[in-house]
Amino acid sequence: MKAWMNEFLNTTSNPVGHGFTQNNVNNNFASYSFEPKANIPIKIIMLDDTQSEQSEDVLSPPAPYGNGSLDNARYTWLLSELDKGQAEGQLMIIATHVPIDVLLFQSGKTGSWGVPGALNGADTCIKDTSLVTILNSGKYPNFILWLAGHQHNNQVTPFKSPDSNHPEYGFWEVQTASLRDFPQQFRTFDIVRNSDNTISIIITNVDPAVADGSPAAMSRVYAVAANQLYNTPDMVSTANSNTLPVTPTGVYNAELIVPLSPEMQTKIQNYGTPIQK
Repeated sequence: MKAWMNEFLNTTSNPVGHGFTQNNVNNNFASYSFEPKANIPIKIIMLDDTQSEQSEDVLSPPAPYGNGSLDNARYTWLLSELDKGQAEGQLMIIATHVPIDVLLFQSGKTGSWGVPGALNGADTCIKDTSLVTILNSGKYPNFILWLAGHQHNNQVTPFKSPDSNHPEYGFWEVQTASLRDFPQQFRTFDIVRNSDNTISIIITNVDPAVADGSPAAMSRVYAVAANQLYNTPDMVSTANSNTLPVTPTGVYNAELIVPLSPEMQTKIQNYGTPIQK
């Protein structure tokens, strides 16, 4: 992990580190947060939620390191970042590799969260309370979105508030497929303020320009061939052709409505020009 993070510091591109600092490297800790615009109350929490090779964070017997997991250090750091963002009146987005919704299925397979309950690790401080429950509890009404990849599909999952009187306790999860998978799209996120005291997260899949003969074009050939050969879920085989399903692995554009707490409604009412609803 240290060597991987250090490569982001050893670069001629900007910003140096791309979010990682020397402190991340020294502490072997690959999570950080940032505010994309100083004049907009939005905070991005970049959370390393993949199972590590540390003894306190492995399954018994050990499993392939493809599961979602948080040890005490990462879990404590996450709650600290959420507490700080909530206290400062910031809308918060968590960006990870492994999606949170696999926690609910307890499949035990690689790609899920490793053990029943909530978080991996013998000394976890969550015990029998799931991370989803904490995020839905009402303690962090400013948390609006969980971003992830890992499962190589495009999927949107609503985590509704358990309290109908406080819809702001809910949040959205958006998974985005890899650029190595057909149709090799990336995704844009636009957050806009609406005139009815909500905000909208507009997610759009985008086709990159691919020049003939380029590495990207060759990658697309490999992506199509992989689907045809292995019949992966990204492409459903039919008698005459291979066609993408509508969801959850095909193109997925959507407008996600986010209710806000009264405090945040007041705070953002003077930001920008609202979209009429």
